[in-house]
Amino acid sequence: MDLTRIWPPFGLEITAAHTGEEISLRVMRDEDIAVLNDATPTDIFGSDIPEHAFGWLFDETNSPALFRWSHRVQMSPAHWSLDFVVVQHNKVIGSVDMRATDFSTTKSIETGSWIYHRLQGRGIGTLVRHAIAELGFNHFGAERLTTAWACSNKASAAVSAKLGYHVTADITVESLGPDNHTAPGVRAELLRSNYHRPADLQCEVRGLTPKLKSLLGI
Repeated sequence: MDLTRIWPPFGLEITAAHTGEEISLRVMRDEDIAVLNDATPTDIFGSDIPEHAFGWLFDETNSPALFRWSHRVQMSPAHWSLDFVVVQHNKVIGSVDMRATDFSTTKSIETGSWIYHRLQGRGIGTLVRHAIAELGFNHFGAERLTTAWACSNKASAAVSAKLGYHVTADITVESLGPDNHTAPGVRAELLRSNYHRPADLQCEVRGLTPKLKSLLGI
């Protein structure tokens, strides 16, 4: 059975390549949710867990399945969340969230992403962000991408600056670490006109059908 016929997001996939690395982003299916459920704090952040580690990693009551399924149930042009897995060499290596409210009016998408710690430092995380920007700007018609990070997360700050993001506000980031503490953070945005797209970036988008565009308000 082809589930994309009844749930168009399942057919959406982005392939991106740059500087010797190639990845794909595809909308999560249940088997992908099961794989991500097994990710540990060490898998994502290494043995030296930073203060900005995701709080949900330490919450035994956290249900990734319920969290992701709720996004499917609530998806509409008024508010949607596309949850992707990052895939390299046929293995899931991370995740991406793209969310929007009243996209047809705001043309703005909130994003967040991570990849496994063992793969960081190779440009893969940057490539993931380029794939998001390519999809958002050149296929969805977004004018703005927004994101946020804790001030201690220097890697996110560096990657964001590389793409052309600029900080727009100081914020408090909540639900961090095993104690659910808060920490100083920033919110940043990337405007279409400021995006630093590498000339040799290769990117292909498949599955953006009329039905999916209608569902997302594109």
